[in-house]
Amino acid sequence: MSSRLRAAGALIVLALATFAARPALADARTEARAHFKKGMEAISAGKYDDGISELEKAYEILPHPNVLYNIARAHAEAGNLDKAVETFKKYLETNPPDRDETLAVLKSLEAKIRERDKAQPEPPRPVPDKPTTPEKPSGTPTTPPVTPPPATPSGGPAGDIGAARTEDVFAESIVTASKGAQSPLDAPSSTAVITEQDIRLSGITKIPELLRRLAGVDIMQVTGGQTELSIRGFNQRLANKTLVLVDGRSVYADILGATIWQTLSIGVEDIQRIEIVRGPGSSLYGADAFNGVVNIITKKPGEGRSGLAGAYGSEATTHGSLWATGREGELGWRMAAGYDYLPRWSREVPNGRADVRTGVGDQVESSRTIRLDARGAQRFGKAGTLSFGGGLAQGSLEILGIGTLQDIVLPKFAATDVTTAWTSEHLDARVFWNRLRGDSSLNVNYVGQSLLPSRVEQNIVDGEVVYKGRLEVSADFVNDLRIGAAYRYKDVVWTYLDQDRFEHHYALFLHDELKIAKPISLVADYRLDWVPYLERFQQSPRGAVLLHPSKQSTIRGSVATAFRKPTFLESYLRLPIQLPVAGAGQFSEGVRRDDPSFIVNAERILSAELGYLNQESDVFTIDTALYFNRVSSLIELAATRPLTVADFPTAGTQDIATGLFPVGFGGWDNQCQAYNVYGGEASLRTYPTEGLDIYGNYTLNLVQQDNSGCTPDQLSRIVADQRTSRHKVNAGVQLRTQAGFDGSIDFHFVADQFWAEQVTNFVRQQIEQERFRLSEYALVNARVGYRFLSNQADVGLVGFNVLGLEHRQHPFGQLLGRRVMLQFGYRF
Repeated sequence: MSSRLRAAGALIVLALATFAARPALADARTEARAHFKKGMEAISAGKYDDGISELEKAYEILPHPNVLYNIARAHAEAGNLDKAVETFKKYLETNPPDRDETLAVLKSLEAKIRERDKAQPEPPRPVPDKPTTPEKPSGTPTTPPVTPPPATPSGGPAGDIGAARTEDVFAESIVTASKGAQSPLDAPSSTAVITEQDIRLSGITKIPELLRRLAGVDIMQVTGGQTELSIRGFNQRLANKTLVLVDGRSVYADILGATIWQTLSIGVEDIQRIEIVRGPGSSLYGADAFNGVVNIITKKPGEGRSGLAGAYGSEATTHGSLWATGREGELGWRMAAGYDYLPRWSREVPNGRADVRTGVGDQVESSRTIRLDARGAQRFGKAGTLSFGGGLAQGSLEILGIGTLQDIVLPKFAATDVTTAWTSEHLDARVFWNRLRGDSSLNVNYVGQSLLPSRVEQNIVDGEVVYKGRLEVSADFVNDLRIGAAYRYKDVVWTYLDQDRFEHHYALFLHDELKIAKPISLVADYRLDWVPYLERFQQSPRGAVLLHPSKQSTIRGSVATAFRKPTFLESYLRLPIQLPVAGAGQFSEGVRRDDPSFIVNAERILSAELGYLNQESDVFTIDTALYFNRVSSLIELAATRPLTVADFPTAGTQDIATGLFPVGFGGWDNQCQAYNVYGGEASLRTYPTEGLDIYGNYTLNLVQQDNSGCTPDQLSRIVADQRTSRHKVNAGVQLRTQAGFDGSIDFHFVADQFWAEQVTNFVRQQIEQERFRLSEYALVNARVGYRFLSNQADVGLVGFNVLGLEHRQHPFGQLLGRRVMLQFGYRF
């Protein structure tokens, strides 16, 4: 691997040298922010022409309504009333929240223009030729011509045209860490953002793959259509320890607790940014925000351009998107549609096998989906904004299952959502309905054994109300308070549940942020969740102290807890697994026939973190964190419980549905072992010139398994488990040249890992754990593109694993090779 790593490093160095040799534009937000600051400083010094020029550059790079407002205001202060009126009208086209106040300013300026025009002397009329008259005597006095007074700036005092928007409109802002907009410097957790520019320049069309470049994030691609995500370790097939949201709406499949990314109704072109919170999030979001939260923020209805994008590449990989957006007064809307086809990385079943049956005929297809999405937003003046919409995604998918079920296909699925929300100054409310229907079976099994066909339907109704209050005693003593209540109804019908199941979940939560002095803030969060399966409340507190050594830096210390409740699969499963001996089966059950009182408890995590974030410079950003996690009661597939003579009267009868006789029982259980995780993250992003955007980060994750809580019998079955790498390195560069060429290169290195996975022991006729080593791997992705037609159109060539280093990202995963795609896009 060392020679391969050297080749990858050489490629990165070559890219840096190439990019540095040509004029380019770095990160758009950073560039716009620099021009904005220069412009506002120049205007404050009375250098209006210079200031307006800088603000116009900022607006051209990254349009923002407040920049337009400041340009208009600067024109007014400089006496350029016509330009001020023109720019204020352009500002009003963005439908700003201060529309009424701006209209009043506009009328005032128009009135001054009329007064100015009236005061101007009329042009002299032509005088007809007259006969020459004799000159008067030199002593006769003459009347001097009237000269108008010099023009002066007539914008009036600042109050007549409103206050300047001096806030840093291009400063990075997140909403996920505290359920409210704030700077990352004020967040109580480690955060990161994937920007729209990051998405476009990467050329990546799989949403979870966009997060691979971040410190502390584990990305594992196991099939062509399945990518699993976790934060700070404990990734797995059908990963269930990170909560994924789309605009604050949870999208994980409650039956599995996992996120099935192909069921989302959005494409990468619909995303404005992705916010990532590393560390426990149950104190605000409840169960399933175990080790982090990912919030996908989509583009707002009525903003941006309409357009289309497409890509085609290796093995007929296809991606297409079409979207339209517009505004009618206070109503904004956006509609989008898309199609994706993803082939498998490797075939599981070659042609000509006569000893097996397959669940689908096409053994090349991994995923094929179509998606539709429509959203709208109606603003009611200063009262608030009503958002509404829905989406549909349907198609097929191949996934790596759990335990011995390693290849599962969903030949047909359909996922829909209907969402509405109200946002105002003091009250936020939203409700949504998620629905998922699908068929599934094993992809392959031997002739004579079942493919375990099933059908599932889940309906989720979720509602939340949040009150927001702010008490500002002084500039150095401010209290922000959010109090909320949530309700979630779950209804699941699945062939392999013991019966149709539904649950009612309730929660109360509080977020309190207290600024007690200029450099010090205290944050407290608390949430109480009722979990019906456990029949008890779960508490999730979090506390943080933020110290600001300077205006643009933060030292953060926090302690938090979180939990993950058992899913429907883990609570109520009833799945017969046929063993190699004809007529014999192992029954995996949530409600155990051999122990009816048994329940699976929630997983728990206790986390302590010390972080440092520095955004002092416009040239670079530094983000570091040290953390300790104590993880306990992880839910795993239980060891086989052999059928005993005492079990025959109640549990040993033949299963009518399958005809199998039980010889053992499985299901789910909590691990007796706990884990102490010691980790660190260090990230640097720099913009050394207007030609480069460079990033690099390193993650250390040390997992120590604590078996002190296990019995001798349990110890005899335990296999050491790691499930993440000790070392991960990410690095990359981006560029956008003035000539239209742009691109990116991303390098990823992941050290070796050790996984404990369940397999079938054919000698003992039982299912047991075995340890697998996953070799380290390096991955290089790249894109080169060209923009033309005034940046409305672009083409690009994208490569995944461009060095061709074949590897697996899970011991049972498919073998990943090189793939390329040709992309195009047009916006109008």
